[in-house]
Amino acid sequence: MIYFPYLRGKQYELIALRDMCEFTTNNLILSPIIEPVKKFSTTLSKTLSCLKEHGVNFNFIFNPQELKGEIQSKDYDQYMVDAMEVMDGYGNYQPAFLINEHVNIPSIINSINTHQLRNISLIITQPPNNENDFNQLLRSTSISYAILQDDSSVRRLSRKLRPACNKLIFLADRFNLKARNVEYENPDDEFFSDDHLFYEDEGYSGFSDYLTIGNSYTDSGFLPYAVAIHLTYFDEGKNLRVHHFVSDSNDDNSDVPGKVSEALVKLVSFINNQNMHTIACEQFRTIFQTGSYPGLGSIKKLSMLNHIELIYKYLTEQK
Repeated sequence: MIYFPYLRGKQYELIALRDMCEFTTNNLILSPIIEPVKKFSTTLSKTLSCLKEHGVNFNFIFNPQELKGEIQSKDYDQYMVDAMEVMDGYGNYQPAFLINEHVNIPSIINSINTHQLRNISLIITQPPNNENDFNQLLRSTSISYAILQDDSSVRRLSRKLRPACNKLIFLADRFNLKARNVEYENPDDEFFSDDHLFYEDEGYSGFSDYLTIGNSYTDSGFLPYAVAIHLTYFDEGKNLRVHHFVSDSNDDNSDVPGKVSEALVKLVSFINNQNMHTIACEQFRTIFQTGSYPGLGSIKKLSMLNHIELIYKYLTEQK
């Protein structure tokens, strides 16, 4: 696997993964990471079934950090047990565990041994507090992928990880998050990433990102003053850039469908000029032509879907 898009288990992120199955035919290219933010839902179950049906490899995080706000700490261990039992019938995934300064590594080792988990993915976002526990995890665990956050203190662990796992993946947050959507007007176009061009030169087997969402997680929703649609595309040098399409009537939070329409006018003109025909771009055209309003969640889903398809097709052509 080469590209590991990182998604939380929010409804429209999961639906994006289901839509992704429409174009995924080379199952050696793509391996999404799923961090649940709620207990097992119907949407999550449908998504996992879709990935299984299409043979799409994925990583499922058994110790999700965002879920801790959803359930009481005393029920957290039971959630992991229940999740492992649910996932027992899936052969096309890697059991994944987040590693940071807060996690209980002995508990992770116990879960891995109890459920006889193999081919583990370690997603390391911070150096662990207890080095001895971490060394024991590396010695006792069958690791397929070590996914390292873009941080110098984390990258230093690569020397220790290589004997246990020769498939290191680079995880970076490439989305330039701003406080207000209207701020994306200046600049409305910026560099996004060249990880797909240089990951091998830098000694990695693949790369990962947080798509066009960023690593900052929030479960709250609100009516925006401005609507911004973020669309990645390749420039002439095959660098990924991101263009931001911002609505015009941004003085208040009324008429969100109208704001979406204003942003779509700009987006459709852009993708026509760029000759972009991903599944997401075609759906953007349909929404614009019909004058329909699918909701902000669906707009965000299409932004993510476009990003995944662009990278997937590029890597497929290269390999």
